[in-house]
Amino acid sequence: MKSGIGLLINICVVLVSIRVRNSTGSVLTQPSLGIVLKNDINESYFETGNLTDPVTDWSGLQRILFKNNVNPGSYLTTPEIIEYYGYPVESHQVVTFDGYILTLHRIPYSKGHSRSSKLIKSVVFMQHGLFASSFEWFMNTPDKLLALQLSDAGYDVWLGNTRGNAYSRHHLTLVVENQEFWEFSMHEMGNFDLPTAIDHVLKVTGVRKLNFIGFSMGTSMFWIMMSMHPEYNEKISLMTALAPVVYINNMKGFPKFLLAPFENILKKLMDFLFHGEFLPPWLLQLYNFFGTKFCSNTFIAETICANINFLYAGWDLPQTQFRQIPLFYSHTPSPTSARTLSHISQFINNGIFQQYDHGIWKNLKIYGNIYPPKYNLQNTIVPTVLLWGLNDAVIEPIDVKRLMSELPNVVYNQPVNFSLWNHFDYHLARDVNQLINEPIIELIAKY
Repeated sequence: MKSGIGLLINICVVLVSIRVRNSTGSVLTQPSLGIVLKNDINESYFETGNLTDPVTDWSGLQRILFKNNVNPGSYLTTPEIIEYYGYPVESHQVVTFDGYILTLHRIPYSKGHSRSSKLIKSVVFMQHGLFASSFEWFMNTPDKLLALQLSDAGYDVWLGNTRGNAYSRHHLTLVVENQEFWEFSMHEMGNFDLPTAIDHVLKVTGVRKLNFIGFSMGTSMFWIMMSMHPEYNEKISLMTALAPVVYINNMKGFPKFLLAPFENILKKLMDFLFHGEFLPPWLLQLYNFFGTKFCSNTFIAETICANINFLYAGWDLPQTQFRQIPLFYSHTPSPTSARTLSHISQFINNGIFQQYDHGIWKNLKIYGNIYPPKYNLQNTIVPTVLLWGLNDAVIEPIDVKRLMSELPNVVYNQPVNFSLWNHFDYHLARDVNQLINEPIIELIAKY
């Protein structure tokens, strides 16, 4: 019985892991399949010597199937992982104009320095993207984390958290079980959350301006803020946009085909089932728990988890670090509102950077027009950096070109110097230092 089951499993492995061998015996990938089979650059367990024969080597197959890849950071919060790496950390709470209580995380100075150190250059504020939290900036190995490198370079680093996520689930009068709590989209994040956070940072640090780094939806929030509050141009030294999300109607990732077409149905379903939250905490906790457990198994991480990421972000096996995948799944997704997801779906469907579309009658009541107002990108006059990937399934070069044509002060606009760079590589890639972190630190130093 055992040998029969073993043979069956081995055959399945052979079918899943279609691979060829070169003259040295190393396993090569079949990239045309778009499936992770083996990457000679990566730390894989399909190595010569670990599995001598894929059909008869039962013990070797067991070593592959049950090899664990547990990342200790999977079970830490943002403050805990910062402390784990030896850096000081602070948590600050701020209250928005409409009553949401947000938590900001701060790395005030580098390890080995003191608060009174004269090495502090200036302030950097980092804003995460969709389905994320401040932990998004800590998913790579400690020597590849931009937040820590900025701290080491002498910057006072602040990390934002949007309303509704794992660290910002409180309100002065509303509770998360109340549907009214979740009646917000990206508009409120950019119109209220970001200005409140930036004002607090400037007040605490005593500086006049800060450097802003946004990823994906974090860039959308920035341009919403600038459209609604152009006076914040006076508070920003440099805006660095990683995977800028404004025009995404040409995206090739699965959200365009599985999410955006059903925007109205999904929004109503989330409102009915989960009072406007996407998704409820208990379901996300189950997803994070099982995602972490399963993706800690090296075989599953290589054959399933990485490919799920590729469906959303774009295929980039050479930059994939399988040990970091459990860290990603343990903290992603973080809670948000169904309306936020609906707002992004409207961007995909319409190709227009505008306020939330409530429907004709509610638009007339709120905006005085059947159409939502468009955001004015011309209001952003601060120096702006655009960094984007050629293989990003969310961001298409044609959409970046359109964005650049409408921004008045783009000082740097370049694709990342790696042809397969995808949407998640900013946080997970093995070569992120030379491709992203070092150029960003150099650019910030100039402003």
